[in-house]
Amino acid sequence: MRIFISVDIEGVAGVCETLQGRRGNPEYEVARRLMTQEANAAIAGAFDGGATEVTVADSHGPMRNIIAEDLDERARLVSGKPRPLSMIQGIDDKHDGVILIGYHGAASNFGVMAHTVSGLAFHSIVINGVQAGEPTLFGGYAAEIGVPLLAVSGDDRLAQEISAQFPSARNITVKQALGAGAMNSLSPKKSREMITQQVSEVVAAAKGAPVESPCKVPLTISVRFHKQLYADGAALLPQMERCDAQTVKFVANSHADAISTISALALIVNGLQ
Repeated sequence: MRIFISVDIEGVAGVCETLQGRRGNPEYEVARRLMTQEANAAIAGAFDGGATEVTVADSHGPMRNIIAEDLDERARLVSGKPRPLSMIQGIDDKHDGVILIGYHGAASNFGVMAHTVSGLAFHSIVINGVQAGEPTLFGGYAAEIGVPLLAVSGDDRLAQEISAQFPSARNITVKQALGAGAMNSLSPKKSREMITQQVSEVVAAAKGAPVESPCKVPLTISVRFHKQLYADGAALLPQMERCDAQTVKFVANSHADAISTISALALIVNGLQ
């Protein structure tokens, strides 16, 4: 049984402020170690549940956060960016399930460090009328190739989004969101124990898991930026329709096209800094 695990940092137990996700400071070094340990907890749970192969995608920011030397040696590691499928790079239609660890709420929704793909660039992303978070995009891609989303870990506000968009997926709630930079969190040790147990359970039942997605192709995607300048840059792309000062719209015929286009928009914003 092949299981794919994508790991972010904002939804990890004990992480609650932007500084913890930025390189070059002691808080980041603590947070990336917690991220690595939650990845290991999920890997352990996957193998306990019957997995024979596990691939982990480092999916936060520079996508080079997980401490490779400390990662469970049974797993393969996808790291670095840019990459065509971003946070879901490495999955294929031969996988039996996907698990999202350390994820967070969508841009414009309440939650600890809630954002979608780029907190710098995007005020909100709406796909076919659905307020889109990262699970919307990446769980949606997995569903498009026939792979079910089995479980997601993060805060309680993320759990609400997952329950609405992927009702059969398991919510592993490691903290409560008190604000954008405040939380009421389980201890990292307790959170890792829970992740291992619950991932084991969902992997053991993966063969019967339904494939769900909140958005079906074609995907009409509205992207609202934080600044008019960012929309000016995005509007240079021929597939973009300018909606207002800060918003563009485009149509994608697959989740892969949506992911690559949104990733390119984030890169455009980075270039305008």
